[in-house]
Amino acid sequence: MNDINNIREAVRRLAQGGRRTTSLICTVDAVDRAARTVDCTPIDESAPLLGVNLQANQESRLGLVAFPKVGSFVVVGFVAEGSAGVVLLTDEVESIEMTISEQSARITADENSVCIRMGNDTCAELTSEGITLNGGGFGGTIKAEQLTARLNAIENDLNQLKKIFAEWTPSPQDGGATLFVRSVIWSTSPLRLTQRTDYENEKVKHG
Repeated sequence: MNDINNIREAVRRLAQGGRRTTSLICTVDAVDRAARTVDCTPIDESAPLLGVNLQANQESRLGLVAFPKVGSFVVVGFVAEGSAGVVLLTDEVESIEMTISEQSARITADENSVCIRMGNDTCAELTSEGITLNGGGFGGTIKAEQLTARLNAIENDLNQLKKIFAEWTPSPQDGGATLFVRSVIWSTSPLRLTQRTDYENEKVKHG
């Protein structure tokens, strides 16, 4: 067992190049979303750390990055001989961004919404008010049950008129009076004009 531990320690030292790696618990003072860095102060009251990276590659716009809330705790890892390295762990996050590539999946999330984008033409946004697909320019999606009910009302009304004509038989000296009376009865019950609210689901909008 000692031999295995010695090997592990040798590998660790080789990977570190002989440098001692430490970490500090800090509170976040400021967040630079454009630079993807934070300024923070160690809780041991040592010197503040400025421009601590939130990603391994500060210049990258790909991968996963969590923006911590100001005042929350983070664990900062750095090499003792060098400057502050990178935020290793976060306590509370204000938002999260994940970009696999600029041409494919991009996901952002904060306390108000979650947005998923695929390329430049397809997106979905989830909020407490509902779901918006591709900008929601076409309004709410269709409520199938309510729309079917409205269509059935129109169809039933037309079928009543068809029945009136189907059952009417011309009679001598009638002059169409019977047909006229029955059609007048039918026409006195006009259909209510359909409103969008009759069938529109405003919680799910599409574009």
